[in-house]
Amino acid sequence: MPRRLLYLIASLLLILWVADGIIAIRVEKRIATIVENYSNLEVAPRVSAGGTPYTAALLSGTLPQVSADVYDVDLPPFGMVNARTEAINVEASPAQVLSGDLAGAQTELLRRTISLDGVSLGRQLGIMDLDIANPYDISPAGGSVTEAKLTGTPEKFERPISVVVALRLDGPMFRMTPRVIDFPEREEEIREAFTYEFDTRELPLASQAQSVTLDGGSIRFSAEVRNTALEFSKLAPLAK
Repeated sequence: MPRRLLYLIASLLLILWVADGIIAIRVEKRIATIVENYSNLEVAPRVSAGGTPYTAALLSGTLPQVSADVYDVDLPPFGMVNARTEAINVEASPAQVLSGDLAGAQTELLRRTISLDGVSLGRQLGIMDLDIANPYDISPAGGSVTEAKLTGTPEKFERPISVVVALRLDGPMFRMTPRVIDFPEREEEIREAFTYEFDTRELPLASQAQSVTLDGGSIRFSAEVRNTALEFSKLAPLAK
């Protein structure tokens, strides 16, 4: 193949790639602005839409995913949390793909997640130096588990205490109960300090939590609904 033709093809592919990126950025910015209004946020959420390339959805009629994330936002009474809403396999017309106006589009799965880190959970327990870790694998790729290792200094203690707690859902109620305590001499005090429960309907998940896991040093509560029409109010991470 002549070198000149190769350059021409390469240039054309580069132009298409840049154009695809511009369209994706414009769509994500529009979705972020609309979702920001529904969430009553001071800053726009971080929005990701489609796949790579984004405009492949013009042919397939499906956006593989549309997600909106907000970080370190105040959620009384829990304090600062991270929140995410993700729509999977959104059926969209070419006009919707290009404009980002996905209102009414059918989505296979809509999942909303609220994450509490050591600061927000520690606020509930009254343990200001609380650290949350995977009890079995401390590496960043440790994966999701339903137990957590909590380390912190409860009131009336002079040094940090470590416990392994079970994370469980009982209907709408989240219950965190100690399983392993490293200070048997004061076991009852420690058990009381690290026991916690609340009604997950207090979280902006649109329903009670359906799963709870430890992931990346945060406790994540999730709820999902299948085969639903997408609305921007549903995509807003902190909207009830």
